[in-house]
Amino acid sequence: MRTNIKYTMNNTLECLGEYVSNLGIKQLRIANGLTQEELGKYIGVQKAAIRKYEKGEVKNMKRSSIQILSNLFKVSPSYLMCIEDESSSALNNIEYTNIPLISEYNENLETSMQKSFVKEITLTDSLPQKTFALQINDNSMLPLLGIGDVAIITEDFVFESGQTCLISTNNITMIRKVIKTDDEYELQAMNPYYPIEKTKELKIFGKVIKAENNSAFK
Repeated sequence: MRTNIKYTMNNTLECLGEYVSNLGIKQLRIANGLTQEELGKYIGVQKAAIRKYEKGEVKNMKRSSIQILSNLFKVSPSYLMCIEDESSSALNNIEYTNIPLISEYNENLETSMQKSFVKEITLTDSLPQKTFALQINDNSMLPLLGIGDVAIITEDFVFESGQTCLISTNNITMIRKVIKTDDEYELQAMNPYYPIEKTKELKIFGKVIKAENNSAFK
């Protein structure tokens, strides 16, 4: 929650060091498509320091770092300090959505969350209601998705031939581009080392709407 306390411009940077625990650095970082490591390199600190900033474990951030963050994210130092500053906020028009990240899909999202829930992740997208994130455990969809990456999948869709979907065939769940022909489905991996498969029976659980590098959520 943002604290509605008024400070003069002269002591804004000085006070910031005491209110780092309220920073929205993680949201700003994700909104700008940066990993913790990338942001750390930008302001000259280690990835571990960024993690501490985001968890509110640092109470005395350097003024130089505050100014760099302010310039990078195009927000005022007072906004970083959690004082309302609507005119300079880069987040005014960004919608944040929390969705579950699971490591395995088991027939439906409810049972999957019960068996393999990892954590909630935050995205800067407006997403359908029935949307979740799936951690990838193979390289069949490289270069789109590799081991450890995250597929954003929605169950709220109408299937059309050519979509990349989360499917199950022969009791094996996978992500594939699905081509519908007259009497069967063609399942295409993006990695050429994985063969094209054909089947007449197929369960389609959801459509992949986005691919994310897992480091963005660490």
